Amino acid sequence: MGRIKRASIFLGVMAVVAFFCSSAGAWPIPDTGQTTCYGQSDIVPCPQPGEPYYGQDAQYLINPPSYTKLGDGGVALPEDAISWSMVRDNVTELIWEVKQNADGVQDYNNPNDADNTYTWYDSNPETNGGDAGSWNDGKNTEEFISALNAANYGGFNDWRMPSVLELQHIVSYGHYDPAIDTTFFPGTRSSSYWSATPRANGTINGWRVFFGNGSVSNNYKSDSYLVRAVRGGQFDSSFVDNGDGTVTDMATGLMWQQATDGQGTWINALSYCEGLELGGYTDWRLPTPKELLSIVDFSRHFPAINTTFFPGTQLSPYWSATTLAHSTSHGRQVIFSYGHVDSGFKSASYDLRAVRGGQNRLLDHLVIFSPVQGSTWLCSQTMPITWDTAGLGGTVEISLSRDGGKTFTLLDTAENSGDYSWVVTGPESVNCVLKLTPLDDPSKETSQSLFSIIGGGSLTVTISPQGAIGKGAKWRIDGGEWQDSGSTLPGLPVGDYEVQFKEIEGWDAPENQTISIEDEQTTSITGIYVQLPGCFIKFLK
Repeated sequence: MGRIKRASIFLGVMAVVAFFCSSAGAWPIPDTGQTTCYGQSDIVPCPQPGEPYYGQDAQYLINPPSYTKLGDGGVALPEDAISWSMVRDNVTELIWEVKQNADGVQDYNNPNDADNTYTWYDSNPETNGGDAGSWNDGKNTEEFISALNAANYGGFNDWRMPSVLELQHIVSYGHYDPAIDTTFFPGTRSSSYWSATPRANGTINGWRVFFGNGSVSNNYKSDSYLVRAVRGGQFDSSFVDNGDGTVTDMATGLMWQQATDGQGTWINALSYCEGLELGGYTDWRLPTPKELLSIVDFSRHFPAINTTFFPGTQLSPYWSATTLAHSTSHGRQVIFSYGHVDSGFKSASYDLRAVRGGQNRLLDHLVIFSPVQGSTWLCSQTMPITWDTAGLGGTVEISLSRDGGKTFTLLDTAENSGDYSWVVTGPESVNCVLKLTPLDDPSKETSQSLFSIIGGGSLTVTISPQGAIGKGAKWRIDGGEWQDSGSTLPGLPVGDYEVQFKEIEGWDAPENQTISIEDEQTTSITGIYVQLPGCFIKFLK
């Protein structure tokens, strides 16, 4: 039976913008994996709108968990592969270490051993929270990562410890003991795994995730726990105050209720969010624990959240829509004093905050793959709109909303082929929604939200003289890939960049230049190399 989705209505009034991330990459929050509906304590048929307990976790399927087994070098393997070294999370695009030799015997000569435990240690004062932790004769998290990279595990040497949010993303609340999909993560213990995140205002503590049931807590850095390494980009929120009592996180593509609006039991929290009218929207829902954890700021405490965007946040637990699988009279909570993920009796009263956004996947409906929730598209770029056609023929209407779904503009009517290219145009908005409607059966339409459209420009760099080009002179921006003379980089977000020129033998490279990219403009500069005197050339040789 298909999951239930209410109307998608979004707002796009940008009042105050603050960027806390260094990239425009999307960070959609994976679904929890919970597919069973619960009442106060028992399994129940999934309720219909207006019925008690409607709006719980299992009734929304947003960014369903998706994994790919990888061999050495990152080669994708079939799902029935019996041996693999890594797993790619297809939602977050993070690459995870798969532990080996889960035989109950520790082997510290093998950093990939599933049974090895380590103390928390980070020698970097910028990231260790004020205390490096416990060295433990080298049996610590920093030395674990060093050994894994020295071994070039899986063909890579850029492994790192995951943040507590990243580690929580691979928790499956549809599983218990362990709370993870062991099809892809075999050998996972129902034990605690260290994260790289130190506790704020508690320098001798670090955060861990308990994979018995998915809870999150902090303990002494001198304690020994299991570990799992990760590769890939890191998450940071990018909040926008919409000026109407809502806040959009550009990174996750979620819109949040800004205020805390009282307390209630779990059933009351569900019905409150489903019936909430705020900012002109009526499709609010109670968030999952993974979604709630995405607005926790682990560098803060009392409360562990950015109060510029979420003033009045309480230190007490906030309800999620998720039931504790092994104790169904309890609902999952996030506690904003520090950021714990815990649980409480559904009959008790706790705080709540509503959320909206994402594509609720329904059986036999179209499914949009691109744009991804939380992605950022640049004006003037040609971007792919892709989708699952659901086996329907005919044509589809492709519509875009820049006000979160209140109004839509028809972009085109196209064949229901699953692929369409669109040259992105302004105006800018952080609350965009894309809707696809199959004209032969409009009831099978779907929409993806939220994503951003921002201005962008291009950069062209010319190098002279020709002799320097012949010797390999090139340029790049902000430490990226080297480019040839005359190359143009399109689709750069508005802002300042540093252009660097490659050092080549016999030539004095130009000084680095800071340039500004403007919306829908092409910035052009020239870098002039100067040939060194012949005697100096010989000296270099």
